[in-house]
Amino acid sequence: MKDILARILIVDDEDIVLKSCLRVLQKLDFEIDTAYSGHTALDNLEKKKYDIVVTDLMMPGMDGMQLLEEIKKRYPDTIVIIFTGYATVETARQALKSGAFDYIPKPFTPDELRNVIENAVKSIKNKNQ
Repeated sequence: MKDILARILIVDDEDIVLKSCLRVLQKLDFEIDTAYSGHTALDNLEKKKYDIVVTDLMMPGMDGMQLLEEIKKRYPDTIVIIFTGYATVETARQALKSGAFDYIPKPFTPDELRNVIENAVKSIKNKNQ
C-alpha cells in the first residue's frame, strides 16, 4: 500500500465538477472526499484532518470565500484552493488576500488541476521539513 501524499476535500455544488475532479486526481496517491456545500465541508473538517481543500467560489448558502475564511480561522494549516466559473481579477485578489493558496478559473484542464494540487503538496512537504 502506497503512502497517501495528501488528504483532499473537494467542495462544489455541481456533481459533474466533483466527478471530473475525482477522475483527474484518482490515480494519484491522494485520499479524496467531496462535499456539496460549505456547511458540509466544515462538518467534514471537524471529523477529519485535510491537507488541502479545493472549493468552488459560487455556491448556495455558504460561498467559497466564506468557507475559505472559516477554514483559515479554524484550521490555519489547511491549504485552500479556489476554483470558479466567475473568475475576475477582484475575486482572485480577494481570495489570495484572504489566504487562498491558488485560484483556478473554470473550465480548467486536468493538467491545470493536477499542477495546482502538486504545488500545494510540495508546499506542505517544504513546511514539514
